[in-house]
Amino acid sequence: MDPSRREVERERACVVGERVVRVSVVCQEGCYPHKEYHVNQDCYVVAERQELVYADGGGVHACGEASHGRGVCGELLLGVFDGHGKRGEDCAQIASGYFTGTLIGETSETEALDASYARAFEKVNEEVCEIMGEDASFSGSTAITALFDADGTVRVGNVGDSRCVVGIRVANDELPLNRHTKTWNVLDLTHDQTCFRADERARMKAQAESPMMFATIGMVLGETPSHEEFGDGEPGSDEEYCDDPPRVFMSGYRFPGCAFTRSIGDTVGKALGVSATPEMSTHDLNASPTTQCVVIASDGVFEFMSSGETMAIAERHYLEGGEGASERAAEEIVQAAYTRWQEQDERADDVTAIVAFIYPSDEVTIHPSNDVVATIQLNDVSKIMGAMTVS
Repeated sequence: MDPSRREVERERACVVGERVVRVSVVCQEGCYPHKEYHVNQDCYVVAERQELVYADGGGVHACGEASHGRGVCGELLLGVFDGHGKRGEDCAQIASGYFTGTLIGETSETEALDASYARAFEKVNEEVCEIMGEDASFSGSTAITALFDADGTVRVGNVGDSRCVVGIRVANDELPLNRHTKTWNVLDLTHDQTCFRADERARMKAQAESPMMFATIGMVLGETPSHEEFGDGEPGSDEEYCDDPPRVFMSGYRFPGCAFTRSIGDTVGKALGVSATPEMSTHDLNASPTTQCVVIASDGVFEFMSSGETMAIAERHYLEGGEGASERAAEEIVQAAYTRWQEQDERADDVTAIVAFIYPSDEVTIHPSNDVVATIQLNDVSKIMGAMTVS
């Protein structure tokens, strides 16, 4: 892993309602030894409240109150965009560069945020396709974003196979439901959008404008019989790590071969039912007040690592605390994922991880320099570690 081919977003503290979120990003270029030239196709977004202000033309709010003509989409926006194809880096850069502005442009006090948030993905897809033209025929990007609001709602929109995962501290007398973490339950807020999913295959068949088929590369080459018994590809299953996953092809041809079912760009795939409409989910921090971490990462992380393994790394750094804890967690997650690639494959995908640690604001002091000082009591760990000071 070449550290010189890495982008790092240093830890910053963001006030989100009654909480402080400390967030860091590590974006590492992969290794493709048989390619003459490779560039990192992953991009990311971190936008705070002042970057999420929208102007509204006035009118009547959905609840019946008058619109004041100005507002914010949210307090914090985090996103990962994983490009693919010959021009994937361009697609990811355009998508990440346009997303925040598009969300602002689509947001209005007279419409529910969920609708404008979802529509932003479709509008960004239109921008990418228009700017890239024919170069978007077989190139595109995934897009996953998490939007935090002041009331404690985290809205997640997902197009592709990147993932958003949260760590929720269990009660002192409980054990986590997975074998990797010690104090956190691990919850996936997204469902990988791949051709393993029977529901996605059914949707694509209904929406496809051209004849299409689902097959593995082995099936297309005539090496294995054709069928659609692909398993489910669920996290932890044998299919999740298979070498030859199902893909969508134009009937009778060997393209485009998309393993994902939703994306930005990929205009040929769009005719086969590949969609830019996101799957949406929400996580209520008030209903789950012990949520301590949100991780958003590209499939370069989850190709060979489970959500539980990933969150176990984040959990350890959260408990250890100290200045830059989220940054160290992101660095270790990326390093661990890259090592798995080296163990399992001759190449390594681009790997991006955003780690957001969440603290109650009454336990955190924000100084004018944006430094953070926090004293956190965590389960029984505090009895062992003593009061933990984060600065």
